[in-house]
Amino acid sequence: MAYSTTAVAGGKGNFSLNQNFEVEGVDATLLTVDFVVDVSAETGDLTTGSTTAGLQMTRHAFEHQGLRVLAEGPLVDGNTQKTYMVRSDCLDTLSSTTTVAALQAYIRTLDQSSSSFPGVTADLTGATVTETKIGILTAAAVS
Repeated sequence: MAYSTTAVAGGKGNFSLNQNFEVEGVDATLLTVDFVVDVSAETGDLTTGSTTAGLQMTRHAFEHQGLRVLAEGPLVDGNTQKTYMVRSDCLDTLSSTTTVAALQAYIRTLDQSSSSFPGVTADLTGATVTETKIGILTAAAVS
């Protein structure tokens, strides 16, 4: 349909419904981290010397990979999963080691058995990171 200059705002036929859009101002990507184990106790603060700061260390892992967390969801699925929103243009999807793969590898090193990371007590060696979309089933809505 051609654009009409006589109709209000060009006419309603000049617009199409786009159900995939971002309102952040930049394209955003959701990354779900599945820690595999319950990390609900990992809420400590590293600056106070906490030994249960696994969630804060995970946020630091994002920063180490050049990702700024724009938003994050609650712990779900028995406190084993958390979703983070990041800028899509910060993700390297072309090289042999993508940002998502590097992030997953980094989070897996945040292990309680490593003397390098005394701020975590959970075993994160099986953690996975998955790129996802927003899609909430009514029966699975988080409150």
